[in-house]
Amino acid sequence: MIRQLTEKDRTLVMDFAGERPAENLFILGDIETFGFGGEPVMVWGDFNETGALISILLRYRDNFIPYAKHPDQLDGEAWSEVIKNNGKLSMLSGLKEMVERILPFIGQPPQDRKLCFYAKREDREVLDKESMRKDVKMLFPEEADKIVRLRASIPEFSEPKVDLADFQENMEKGISRTYYIEKNEEPVSAVSTTAETRRAAMIVGVCTKPGYKRRGYATSCLIKTIAALKAEHKEPCLFYNNPEAGSIYKKLGFEDIDQWMMASYRKIS
Repeated sequence: MIRQLTEKDRTLVMDFAGERPAENLFILGDIETFGFGGEPVMVWGDFNETGALISILLRYRDNFIPYAKHPDQLDGEAWSEVIKNNGKLSMLSGLKEMVERILPFIGQPPQDRKLCFYAKREDREVLDKESMRKDVKMLFPEEADKIVRLRASIPEFSEPKVDLADFQENMEKGISRTYYIEKNEEPVSAVSTTAETRRAAMIVGVCTKPGYKRRGYATSCLIKTIAALKAEHKEPCLFYNNPEAGSIYKKLGFEDIDQWMMASYRKIS
């Protein structure tokens, strides 16, 4: 039986998804930030005949994310009906095996489908900070435009453009932070987090300006970020599809945990 979940179900849902805090970073973060009010977040649960929760589906605006502890307990056909009947679908994303159980029942092929590796770093892993440069700085919200300009200057980060107001607001809310290295009073390398929850954080925006690469700048920013998260017992996680980047992350203790799929659609009701 599928039903919409409410604030009364918070503990049930957070315990269910919280067993895998990195894998469910977006689900947990959206509930922590927005609750079960209906906009911009709605959450549904599927219960078996004994009343146990076996899978959930979260909608954030037009993006739907499914999750089940056991993929074979995720009813792709039933969840596709919920998606088609509630809101306008522009993105279906999540752990690859979960998304693939729903895709055949959506009724139309996705406009685009992307797949990337999903990695996390266990809190128990020892962090070697000896190689970290000493000139890594923490960004303050009022300085956010520095990183927006840095990313705009790097070809692979030019699209989509970072919204300065959103970037600043997320820092003020405590769900994002940035560490960077500066040369000639301008940032040349940076690492950010986003969607921080009580137990995990997504690392994004790992970048270095052309002309400053292969000097260990991004690695130093990463180490500083990991150390800050580790002090708060938050698991760092990240997406990557570049093998070279993957090898750097693995040297810092990250391990692949799954693949993340993003299937985008022209908005359909």
